[in-house]
Amino acid sequence: MKKVFKSLILSTALLQFSNPILAQEAYNGSSFEEVWSVVEEKPYSYLPEKKVTFSSFFSGFTNLIKKSAKRTVENKSDILPYFDKLLHKNGTCMAGIWEITKENPYSGYFKKGSKGLIIARASTTLSNTKQGDLRGFGLAGKIFPTEDPYTTHKTANFFLIDNLGGTYETNFTRANLTNEPGILPSFSFSLPLLAPIAAAVGKAFGEADKNPGIRQVYSISNLGLQENEVATTPKYMKFIGVNEEDAVNESDFRDELKTHIDSNGQLSFNIFVANEKDANGNKVWSSIGKVSFDQIVSSTGCDHNLHFHHHKFRD
Repeated sequence: MKKVFKSLILSTALLQFSNPILAQEAYNGSSFEEVWSVVEEKPYSYLPEKKVTFSSFFSGFTNLIKKSAKRTVENKSDILPYFDKLLHKNGTCMAGIWEITKENPYSGYFKKGSKGLIIARASTTLSNTKQGDLRGFGLAGKIFPTEDPYTTHKTANFFLIDNLGGTYETNFTRANLTNEPGILPSFSFSLPLLAPIAAAVGKAFGEADKNPGIRQVYSISNLGLQENEVATTPKYMKFIGVNEEDAVNESDFRDELKTHIDSNGQLSFNIFVANEKDANGNKVWSSIGKVSFDQIVSSTGCDHNLHFHHHKFRD
């Protein structure tokens, strides 16, 4: 079973925001306003429960997974025409501020004083959205190097997940979301059903990129880099919801996040980075800032138009 989930890790992060066939167009950046206005389009009157199935990965003789994986690492667009996500089908989108408040040795938008707008999509791996089922929480972020919502900039994208196989964690805001997620879930009788999905997407991801066990964050350390400045990037990043904001008990994670913002006025995550592990193999984390979201929407635009570019692994 561990081999099954090793295959799953090859693919889940990459295919969070996957689309079958969309050609690369010249990417000149976007404004926060134009992206968020599309995300807000067609809000749901009820939260859909979209199922991930093996059959949806293929259309006749066309391998949609393979085409999706290739597009995701090559297309840098922030918004795409309507498409279906293949693995993280159920999500909700949030907007807010990325801010780094503490000294650290890293560059770009990891540097102290960096502050910019951010759009993120929270989701779960595969089909489960409610408490009591295995849920792998994911958060993809898109940082704009500005506080002006109307100016155009190229964005930095990142991907965080707590555990690819899922856990029984009751709150999204209490999960450890990291760019090197765990693999094995708690026991569930549904685990054998994941084998065909893991095999299909694992093969596709392996052909599109390498070393998929960790999703690098160098796009952030390169964002806003000064001329002749050398980028310095942490190896690891994670988000954890701040303790000062009360967790909310809602069955569906999308209701949880909306109610959290409605109740607290915002949803905040502490930003941690690390570049090494201690003698016991534990990452040595440092807190460097915070992300705070004050807008949220579950919509067609969020689930079917918002796109996150997945940059390739660098040695």
